[in-house]
Amino acid sequence: MWANNQDTVLFCIAIIVQAAAILSVLIARVSERAESQVRYERFFFACLALVAIICLLTTWTGTGSWMMNGFTLATMALGVTIDIGESAPDTAL
Repeated sequence: MWANNQDTVLFCIAIIVQAAAILSVLIARVSERAESQVRYERFFFACLALVAIICLLTTWTGTGSWMMNGFTLATMALGVTIDIGESAPDTAL
């Protein structure tokens, strides 16, 4: 019973951290030129570290939720690196 209860608690914590992580990507992208951008970026990196730790914990404990944590890591990496704004044309070519 303890192992099942522990898995449920870990799963609930993972869901909360994942929601905060996806929210941090959106906030970091929307507020690129805001005065408090550094705070948003720090929040994003904190969430990135938490998702990575939870992904490692769920892999180590053998629960099936490691895949959704890995998906969140990939989504966060893509969300931060994708360029959605208008870019200047490359003049070197």
